[in-house]
Amino acid sequence: MIRAFLVDRSGRGDIPRWCEGGGDLTFSLLSGPAGLPDALAGQDYDIILLYPHPGDAAAVEILRQIRTQDPLIPCIVLSDALDSDLGSAALAAGADTYYWDITKETFKKILVPVIRNLVQHRRDEDQVFQDNLFMRTIHDASPVAVCVIKDHKILWVNAIVPRKLGYTQEELIGSDLVRLFPNQAEHHRVDSGLLQTSNKEGWGVAEGLLKRKDGTLLHCHLLSRPIDPVDQGKGQIIIGQDITDYVRIRDLLRKSEVRYQDLLDSASSIVLRVDPEGTIRFINNSGAAFFGYTPEELIGKNLIGTIVPRKSATGRDLEGMIRDVMHAPEDYEVNVNENMKRSGERVWVAWTNRAIRNDRGKLTEMVSIGHDITDRKINQDDRGKGSTPWISAFLEGTDIREEVFEEVYTLSLELSREGREGKQIGTTFLIGSAPEVLARSTQLILNPFEGHPLSVRNVATSEIRETVKELSQIDGAFVISGDGIIEAAGRYITIDTSQASIPKGLGTRHASVAGLTLETPAVGIVLSQSGGKVSLFKDGRIFRVIAVKD
Repeated sequence: MIRAFLVDRSGRGDIPRWCEGGGDLTFSLLSGPAGLPDALAGQDYDIILLYPHPGDAAAVEILRQIRTQDPLIPCIVLSDALDSDLGSAALAAGADTYYWDITKETFKKILVPVIRNLVQHRRDEDQVFQDNLFMRTIHDASPVAVCVIKDHKILWVNAIVPRKLGYTQEELIGSDLVRLFPNQAEHHRVDSGLLQTSNKEGWGVAEGLLKRKDGTLLHCHLLSRPIDPVDQGKGQIIIGQDITDYVRIRDLLRKSEVRYQDLLDSASSIVLRVDPEGTIRFINNSGAAFFGYTPEELIGKNLIGTIVPRKSATGRDLEGMIRDVMHAPEDYEVNVNENMKRSGERVWVAWTNRAIRNDRGKLTEMVSIGHDITDRKINQDDRGKGSTPWISAFLEGTDIREEVFEEVYTLSLELSREGREGKQIGTTFLIGSAPEVLARSTQLILNPFEGHPLSVRNVATSEIRETVKELSQIDGAFVISGDGIIEAAGRYITIDTSQASIPKGLGTRHASVAGLTLETPAVGIVLSQSGGKVSLFKDGRIFRVIAVKD
């Protein structure tokens, strides 16, 4: 439907009658300027027709009023005969077109098409304007900078470009693109990158520096492509994203990686990463050198046959052990096993292992830190050869006689290896500073050693060993004085263990002993119920872990 507003000052009333054939036309009539503002304000018209009488001096003024109130609505001025003065004045005042000789039959036939054409043209212009406004709003709200250039001149920019660069839009439009680069060399490098490299979507790609108005630099990721690939003379679209923060973080990460690599290379520990199949992904320089290799010689090789022999010197299946570690890594967070140098020399390494899993919980790799303990490896052969240096160091600052510790230690090795009645035993021995230990623990059962003579309770007597092995099946710890007297069994440690330092994955028995040895000069020996490991505690931390089955 086309709504026409007719200001008919001719007195003829012909226009609505001539347009009767255009069924989608409706007319509102007004004979003079009186009431014109209210009429235009009250309705939303598509076109205005002004039909003055001959010599109508008010016609142009009426047209000016119309244009003041609505500068965009299509407007036609009509007259019975050619009046060049009226036509010139009407067009100057804002009329879209001027027609004369309207009484002729041919004019009657073209009036409706002219009205429709002007209305449709105005509607198309409004739609284009709205579309452009909509797109401009989107472009200006975008966090990505967009500009159009032709012959190195900037034709158009969205709102973020002047904001980011510190210019006004007027300063940028029409200026040479080179002003945005710190120097000609950078301009040439970026220009060449955009022209010579492209991604799969056909965009040229480059990373470069742009210069703000205040002279500061902006790191940008830039994309470019022709507006019309067939006619590249029409110009280029350039899209840019500020990556200054990303570049800064990337540079910091690179520096951090260098420092991290330097730290790994200077570390005396062995740092190792392996995949679930046991293939070495990384080993630090000192770790590789310890085994007699360079990192490049080990990366990509399997642990077995390079730094881990298939079997230990005592016949233990180390290849199977590696499979067990990968199958249940949390059970091997602390592990001691035999390793092998390039020369074939066997060495002992204490490993702290950490499993790395993906978001589905699947093991992706194992990170291991190893320490050479070959000169401190403990086994039962130490007994009878005199005191070993590590024992003296371990007992320093305590009231424990070395022969007492060796008795308890040997007993713990036997229990860990043999178990009791076919089952693995988990138990605890607290040695030294007995009064302080007893003050920080309580009985879970009646103390089976209370009231017996000292000679009977001495850990060095052969008769007491079987008693200790039998009682090791009950909950709680054995408390043994520094001179070898068993003071109690079945003791429950009652102290705060939050400050104790133990590897993740160890249980409450280990945490309790760590806490107690942190508060007292006592030392602790803990047998893991899973079997195969004996842990020595002093000063609130693990002093050593012994894989007894080796």
